[in-house]
Amino acid sequence: MKKIGKTFFCLVLLGVVMGVVLLFFTSSHLSVREIGIPGIHQNHVDIESSFNTEMRQRVKTLQSACKQLRANGSDFFSIEKSKLGHIVVDDKYQVMYCYVPKVACTNLKRVFLLLTGMMNVTDPLQLKSADVHGVHDKYLKYLNTVPSSGIAYRLKHYKKVIFVREPLERLLSAYRNKFLQNGNEYFKDRFGRKIIKQYRNNASAMSLEKGHDVRFEEFVEYFVDPKTQGQQYNEHWAPFFDLCHPCHMKYNFIGKYETLDDDVNGLLRILNVHNQIRFPDRGDNYKTLKTEDMLWKFYKSLDPVAVAKMVDIYSNDYSLFGYDLPPVAQKKLAKI
Repeated sequence: MKKIGKTFFCLVLLGVVMGVVLLFFTSSHLSVREIGIPGIHQNHVDIESSFNTEMRQRVKTLQSACKQLRANGSDFFSIEKSKLGHIVVDDKYQVMYCYVPKVACTNLKRVFLLLTGMMNVTDPLQLKSADVHGVHDKYLKYLNTVPSSGIAYRLKHYKKVIFVREPLERLLSAYRNKFLQNGNEYFKDRFGRKIIKQYRNNASAMSLEKGHDVRFEEFVEYFVDPKTQGQQYNEHWAPFFDLCHPCHMKYNFIGKYETLDDDVNGLLRILNVHNQIRFPDRGDNYKTLKTEDMLWKFYKSLDPVAVAKMVDIYSNDYSLFGYDLPPVAQKKLAKI
């Protein structure tokens, strides 16, 4: 009997020891993942921490710049509802996104179309670009269609997203896309013919008729012309400040074209759809040279005064989103 009791006591003691050992290893595993000590999950933790730190800094920069604009007399307490037509609303995921043309807006709209659950595809690139801005656009809700009380609620409770880009690079991207590439006849007819007629001496009859060969210098001259500034800019080169009203909206997620893949993937993780949607890589649907690589080629021949006017038009975009002037612009301004 004593022998049986001793054996039972040993088994119990062994069970306790094994339990302690198991608890120790379980706790150690959790500490690696949750606290971030060196281990298998460290890279993921570092990436998340770096992303969150950068996002907080971007939001802080926006808030600080808006505060400065208020101090200079700007009023951001009210805005006409009709001016909110660039802001996509998704009530299921409680997110709003202001689309800015020439900042990957076609691919980002593809993502938001997939979020509606109304598309019969899982790959964003299966949605044709023309359909994204055409027949499928009806599936997206825009903030200017929401009742005023609903707008106030969403501004307070939803994630507010904007993606931006270095302003002079975005302007060049718009010019290359709308005036140099094949197609886009609307822009050549609507803007090209007008620009050539007004800013080119001895223009050929064909150029005046088709508007197909607008030079960058002519486009810039049109862009900085006080008469053009007195009108409403086309959305492809209008400042973010005018399209998305950042000091009214108070965006709490600011993505940048320069870090597009990381920022979009971060947003998809926040919305918890990163396992369902893959944002298209740039190489998936871009066949032309990157605009950032072409900046010097196009801007080097511009008049420094014209560059100064361009920078002034985009001044709020630069300050609100923490962009530095590109080197070619800095060199131009140094000559004034």
